[in-house]
Amino acid sequence: MNTEFQNINPYHAYMKKFVLYLLLLMSFSIFSQNSNQYREDDLKRIDSLKTLLENKNLTTRERVQFLEDLTYTYFLNNETQLADKYINKIEQIAIEEKDTISLAISYKGKAFISYRKGEDKDKIPNLKKAISLFSNYKGNFPNKNQQLYSCYTFLSELHIEVNNYGDASKAVLKAKEFISNKDDINSNYAKIDVLNIQGYINSEIENNAEALKNLKDALVLETKINDDFGKANTYNAIGIIYSKQKNETKALEYYQLALDIHLKLKNKDAIGTCYNNIAISYYELGEYKKARNLLFKSIEIALDINHKTLLADSYLYMGKSYIAENKIDLGLLNITKSINYSHEIKSPTLIVENLLVKVDVANKHNNTAKAIALLNEALPYINKTETIDLKKRVYESLTKTYAKTNVEKSNFYNQKYKEVKDSIEFTQQKHKTDVLKAEFDNLKIKADLKNRDHALLLAKERENAAKTKFRLLTAMASLFIIALVIITLRQVKLNKTRKKMWLAQKEVLALKQEKLDNEISFKNQQITDFAIHISEKNELLEKIKQKIKNVNIPNQTSSRQISDLILFINDDINQNKEKAQLYSEIDETTESFNHKIDSLYNNLTEKERKIATLVRLNHTSKQIALQLNITPASVDNYRSNLRKKMNIPKEISLAKFIKNI
Repeated sequence: MNTEFQNINPYHAYMKKFVLYLLLLMSFSIFSQNSNQYREDDLKRIDSLKTLLENKNLTTRERVQFLEDLTYTYFLNNETQLADKYINKIEQIAIEEKDTISLAISYKGKAFISYRKGEDKDKIPNLKKAISLFSNYKGNFPNKNQQLYSCYTFLSELHIEVNNYGDASKAVLKAKEFISNKDDINSNYAKIDVLNIQGYINSEIENNAEALKNLKDALVLETKINDDFGKANTYNAIGIIYSKQKNETKALEYYQLALDIHLKLKNKDAIGTCYNNIAISYYELGEYKKARNLLFKSIEIALDINHKTLLADSYLYMGKSYIAENKIDLGLLNITKSINYSHEIKSPTLIVENLLVKVDVANKHNNTAKAIALLNEALPYINKTETIDLKKRVYESLTKTYAKTNVEKSNFYNQKYKEVKDSIEFTQQKHKTDVLKAEFDNLKIKADLKNRDHALLLAKERENAAKTKFRLLTAMASLFIIALVIITLRQVKLNKTRKKMWLAQKEVLALKQEKLDNEISFKNQQITDFAIHISEKNELLEKIKQKIKNVNIPNQTSSRQISDLILFINDDINQNKEKAQLYSEIDETTESFNHKIDSLYNNLTEKERKIATLVRLNHTSKQIALQLNITPASVDNYRSNLRKKMNIPKEISLAKFIKNI
């Protein structure tokens, strides 16, 4: 089998339009709030409605109702101008009477009529106006959800028509919200419609697993309500998806199930379609004779009911099956028939498909000139077709064909082929992203609503609990008033007693603190005095030592004694220094002061911290010099450094500043 002949079944595009038309009728049937008044004889119905409208005593609601029925009847009979005329009358009355529902219905009707007339500009805007009015209406309107459901399903189909699958998915998910939870026939039909639309969207974005799930869920509901016609169409749709996945064996199973039902229902149109689809699957499997036998049946039915689209498709595959078996003349004869019908129905997709088959035959016979001529004939149609894949295939064929004769043109079309291929991949990815985003947004909105409902429920429960608690507290308040007063008075008295005790304790503590401070000051003074005494004593001993050294020693014994005396004096001086150092260290009082100095001024040296401590004890520079065994001038330098590092202003005493730390 030649892969050049493989393509997506053109009948799929036809099915898309057919499904849209059925949904259009289904949705518009809700356009009238009382469609049960529909009569078989439309002319009598129109005359009757016009007679009723002549009654001047009609209420506004009755007048609008009759106008709705009249518009609906004209719409079903393709009298779009008359339908448009009466829908405008409804709009006029709705505006005059400020009737929101009638205005919403008029906008919805305008959207359907625009679709029937092929006017793309006003379809979606009018439908969105209707949705907005229905959504915002706060009055009593029993059919509100039904109206919104039909608006959103129609909106999704309009987006599908222009391959806007992201918005289509948003709309159908929104429509799903307005389906009743009741397990009745109308709700089930609505669920089936939504599942079919979702199945189609998922199929178009190559999410075939999800598409099959949608359709099989629809099948369960169709079986439940015994909708054989719906089941047959769903079987056929499942078969198409399997066919797209190149699983023709599985596709045949479902096509056969659809055919069995349609044979029972004696639906010629659908029977012909099933024969055609089954034949295409056999063709893809290489069973050309079986394919032709079924195509003959499909053609016979199509001729009987004058179904030209089906004829064009069946003759196309009839021709391809003959060509696949090298029966070129028979094949081209059928291709010619297919082209003729394709022109009659103005299907650029089928025209290009047939031309590509003829191109392949020309290339097989090395007739490059003819192949190029056929491809140039196909070029004007590729921009008109809904199937962008055809454009890619035409450019690919032009690239290969021109490669034999004109490399420059071959490169040109190869570039075109790559651009289209990239465009297809980008578009496909965008569609997938848009649909996934729509599903994500829908789930997020549902989650937010669920959280909001949960929060409202929780708030209500809290409110009820608060009310209950308040009632209990109110009931118990009278019982506790006396006790609370007694406790309060007692507490006041107790607080006064505690305050007095606290003041007394504070005074005692203050006295203790004062005594302790005096003791510390006295001890520090003692230590200082002792250190000064030691220093003075050391000075005296040094002088004595020097004088002893200058004494003239008469003999060796005396010399030894004097040496021992000097050693004794030295030992005494050293011991005095150690004692002075010990008391000096003891003098570095109060851990809290040292801790504060370290935390506030961590840039001070060890010597500077010692001097700060001694300054705090009101020691003079001379006393500090004696204790630290340095000169008074050095002490003054240290004091100057302390001022700089502690940022002490000149007008403030160093000792006073340090004492306040």
